[in-house]
Amino acid sequence: MTPGTPYTGQQVARLTGYSLPEVQRVLSGCVARGIVRQTRDDRHSVYRVPTEEEILRAGVQMLGHALPQTILQGYDAEHRRFREMCMASRRPVSGRPNSDDEPHV
Repeated sequence: MTPGTPYTGQQVARLTGYSLPEVQRVLSGCVARGIVRQTRDDRHSVYRVPTEEEILRAGVQMLGHALPQTILQGYDAEHRRFREMCMASRRPVSGRPNSDDEPHV
């Protein structure tokens, strides 16, 4: 498929020599992975491979929607509380009570 050129499933089947159901299965997988874009014509689905420019434009737009660059606050304290809860709920090793001074095996 030439990037930017619209194709119907029938056209792709004719160009490749595969059956329409096989072509539709492959095209659906390509659409799901973002390799091919799908739109609807009057009666048919139209598929096209995006041009290099469209791919770059989409990448720049995605960068604008990236996760906010904030510092995770309270993460260390929450992780420490979770660890302490896990250690407190552990059964003592060899009948000894849990102690932070003794190593846990």
